[in-house]
Amino acid sequence: MNNRILHLLVLPALFIPMVLHAQDPGGELLTLSRVIDLAGKIAPEVRIAATRVAEEEGKLAGAKVRALENPKLEAALGPRIGPSTTVDVDVGVEIPFERGGKRERRIAAARAGIQREKHAVEDARRQAITLAVGAYYRVLQAEERLRLAEERKALAEELFRVARERHQGGDAPLFDVNLAQAEMSRAKSAIASEKGLVARARAALAASLGLPSGGDLRVEGDLKDRSFFDTIPPEVSLEKRSDLLVALAEVDASRAGIALAEAQARPDIAFRAGYRHEEGNDIVQGGVSIPLPFFNPGNGPVQEARARSDRARIDAEVRKAAVSSEIEGARRSYAAAAESVRLLEKDGLPRQQENDALARESYRAGKINLATLLLVRRDALDTRREYLERLLEAAEAGVELAAAVGALTPFH
Repeated sequence: MNNRILHLLVLPALFIPMVLHAQDPGGELLTLSRVIDLAGKIAPEVRIAATRVAEEEGKLAGAKVRALENPKLEAALGPRIGPSTTVDVDVGVEIPFERGGKRERRIAAARAGIQREKHAVEDARRQAITLAVGAYYRVLQAEERLRLAEERKALAEELFRVARERHQGGDAPLFDVNLAQAEMSRAKSAIASEKGLVARARAALAASLGLPSGGDLRVEGDLKDRSFFDTIPPEVSLEKRSDLLVALAEVDASRAGIALAEAQARPDIAFRAGYRHEEGNDIVQGGVSIPLPFFNPGNGPVQEARARSDRARIDAEVRKAAVSSEIEGARRSYAAAAESVRLLEKDGLPRQQENDALARESYRAGKINLATLLLVRRDALDTRREYLERLLEAAEAGVELAAAVGALTPFH
């Protein structure tokens, strides 16, 4: 018996770390598809939205009861004091019965609320994935900028070595050595700055996934790869947008609310049965209790429900128009961003890289001074940094387009 108890205590302790490790993505490579899957499952917004579905299911369980009010039992007992003392007993039961199909309309309203919250979960998932994928691409860009800074440092060290050798040989002034050393210092400073940006980008990605730290995140992907966005079909159905489905579900829920409010305005009936023992006599009575809606006919809740329905209908119409406009704008934005990248890839980058290589060779051969070489290299670095900015802009425009058409869904 003691061994069995020991097993029951030890086995959960062995399995809990395994489960926690399986849910922690810190040690795995985060690809685009993995980020989408994780955001769709563990993002804080998705988990919170799922609890609202459970709340609406609780309302459905409460709506299925036969009546909102329970039967009432009343009892009284006491002596009747007079010439002769007797004991009087008064017992009564009141059983309410709902009229006007209130139970069915409560159930319909609760089910409409559940459907609305289910669509809200999908919309929360769409927004969470959009946020996480955008953070993923910003990490990729930050790491590319860090690699560019490290490459700049390696070239600066090489220039410092060449400048010092030429100065020692009498072919270059001390001015070149100082310039090269200053460039090397700037390159080291740039590396430290870019490391901070990488840490910030990883922290933002971790926050979008609901993770406590982004220090151990390892991101894998190619910032230049836009095949995921290029495969988005030109024609999509607006009804697939989760936020529009939420708005339409709210219209249905508001209509169910009108029907429920109208039903609740009708008074219910309560049947009463009672027994009395008075002065030695047994008295049995039956009766009916009906509220008279003179002071409160229930018009207020009905008017509120109808106004809520009008607001939901208008919101759905506005949302549909906004979705159409958003998709159109996202397509044009992505096309412009992709074209901007293409133009830099076609002429800007190759020519600057070629000029950078020619300038380095010219400096080694003594044809140009170091100041000219650094000027050419600065233009090359600015072009590459601008290229990385354009790549990020294209990726972010692609994310907005995918989110607009509802293409950012977990891979199965």
